Amino acid sequence: MISSSRSRPARPRSRGARARRSRARGSAPRGIALLAALCLTAAACSSGPPGIIAAESSDAGGSTSSPADAEPDATSPGADDPASSPAESPDGPTIRDADLASVPWRESVHEMVLTPATHEGLRTIVVAPQIEYTDVDGDGHEDAFAALEITDGQGFEQIWYIWLWDPEAEEPVQVENPIARMARCGDSIHEISSAEGAFVVTESLRLQDGLEQDCASDGPVQVTRQVTVVDGWPVLTGGMQGHGGICPQRDGTDAQFPVEDYVLQDAPAEGGAALTDPPPLTFGEVDVWGTPWLFRPHWMLVHVGFDNPVGGPEVIEGGYTPCAWVHLEDDTRPIPHDVHTS
Repeated sequence: MISSSRSRPARPRSRGARARRSRARGSAPRGIALLAALCLTAAACSSGPPGIIAAESSDAGGSTSSPADAEPDATSPGADDPASSPAESPDGPTIRDADLASVPWRESVHEMVLTPATHEGLRTIVVAPQIEYTDVDGDGHEDAFAALEITDGQGFEQIWYIWLWDPEAEEPVQVENPIARMARCGDSIHEISSAEGAFVVTESLRLQDGLEQDCASDGPVQVTRQVTVVDGWPVLTGGMQGHGGICPQRDGTDAQFPVEDYVLQDAPAEGGAALTDPPPLTFGEVDVWGTPWLFRPHWMLVHVGFDNPVGGPEVIEGGYTPCAWVHLEDDTRPIPHDVHTS
């Protein structure tokens, strides 16, 4: 649950980071780093705007490529959704004309770059048939919400990403962070849709490091999230604030600290919006060791707690705990395996 009064504080894990305050700068609260270890390279502790994780490809042949270097292939007509009307003028190509199976995807969960139409390997990877369209970055051009379907024997998962339309280059541009993931014995996605200015995900989520459940059961956290894009970063909208990508759910035993004058933002950048409505009460570090794409030098992903009234409705129903970002002046957290920070 997101109320701090319902959690059992655990012993802080380390003391290696110092968070930025809105009125003064000082030492971070105890226990907000994963392990007490120093960064081994200056590059690991350098700050910068949100970027693209350079991931190595696991396609057949072992070739590697950088997302920045990958060039989209020629586009062909894509799936059309008659239920939604295009936001832009019909003159010229739109994102509905793009063949997302023929462009390189940066797949952060499995840390690889691949083109679904030409992928070869033990796993079958295709673009899911459902694609949603709406303008989520406010530039007057429709954007797309699409998923990779990955099948490996009895394993199956869907990983959803946002693609923005670049009208000048006339090509789609992928938003780096995965927005939602459904997997066998994992989280469940019940519905994907679009609203004005946002993509909508209805899902059941499992708890991070929680008790094991049978594969047939949905996770205990029920939520419908609306996600938009601001300055290239996915953020929550529609009554919630916070990080708009995948947010691992806490199991209620993580150490929580009072927000006081610390700044919790919806994006890991200087221009990120501070969470104010509703105002957060507590925060606690998210363990990103199993989700390395959520590691950002000098930005720590945190769970956000609210002041839920006794006997009254929860601030956010369904037990969902949003994620936000806290800036670290001195970041001494260890870097999760092979995460590229440049």
